[in-house]
Amino acid sequence: MAPPVPAPGQVLQIDGHAVHVQYQPAAAGGPKQPTVVLEAALGGTSLGWVFVQRALTQTVATLSYDRSGLGYSAAGRQPRTLDRMVEELEAVLAMTAAPAPYLLVGHSYGALIVREFAGRHPEQTAGVILADPPSLAEWAHPDAAHQAKLESGIRLSRRGMYAARCGIAQFAAWLVSTGALRLAAGCATLISGGKLRTKSDFNFTPATRLPPELKPAMRWFWSRARFYQALASQMECLPEACRRMADAPPLDDIPLVVLSAADTPEPQRAEHEALAAVAHGVHRVAPSSGHWIPLEDPDLILTAIRELLTPATLRL
Repeated sequence: MAPPVPAPGQVLQIDGHAVHVQYQPAAAGGPKQPTVVLEAALGGTSLGWVFVQRALTQTVATLSYDRSGLGYSAAGRQPRTLDRMVEELEAVLAMTAAPAPYLLVGHSYGALIVREFAGRHPEQTAGVILADPPSLAEWAHPDAAHQAKLESGIRLSRRGMYAARCGIAQFAAWLVSTGALRLAAGCATLISGGKLRTKSDFNFTPATRLPPELKPAMRWFWSRARFYQALASQMECLPEACRRMADAPPLDDIPLVVLSAADTPEPQRAEHEALAAVAHGVHRVAPSSGHWIPLEDPDLILTAIRELLTPATLRL
């Protein structure tokens, strides 16, 4: 089935499958500036950066993309390890010829990817912005409660693959698009076998906050079996990715901004503050945004981008 909204970017062949990339070069004749690279959350796509990327159009080069299995991209090799996803980002940057250095912006799970990339390529990194990154203390070695939550998410995603193949996921996604969130939550509970019960188990923000013309695309994404396959594999690989980051050295000499959501729990917020302090970076708390800062408070991210762009541009 063709997507209801055509892919807005280009489709590249990476590692034998299609990967959708939205690369927007800067306007010709402007000053040389870093390329802003936007890395999405666990089940996020390039569309989640729509407000940020549109605001930067013509002023600076920007790149967002759909990791394998998500959005418009075809399924990639399993498992979806941190190494594999960083290598995919490296391939995307090489194939688009997006010029270094890069100002890396990672939301949630995407923060792990950009941190690992910056650690591998400090000479190509002009700055890093981490938007509500996951708690390494909680997920590197999850306790019983967090392990149960992780296993529940993996189980739901595995069931989602079958729900997509028989049309139930399409129906649930349609309910979300119409605003019938309570019914959609009931559908997700049914798919999970009754394991989802509390309000925190459901987060439909990526679909409800998008511009109206893009909502059908998100509905289509959430109806694909490959989406749930990629989501499950990323969750399975989350503890190992967090252990890697917990053992990683600080991003010395790389400008860093860490953003926390307004409702981020205090232990996780303290972890964000410490992460910024170790690297002599900046920590800010969103005044009203929940976890999906790129969609709920894009201006907070845009402010951080512009603050890091100015000194980075002067160094070029």
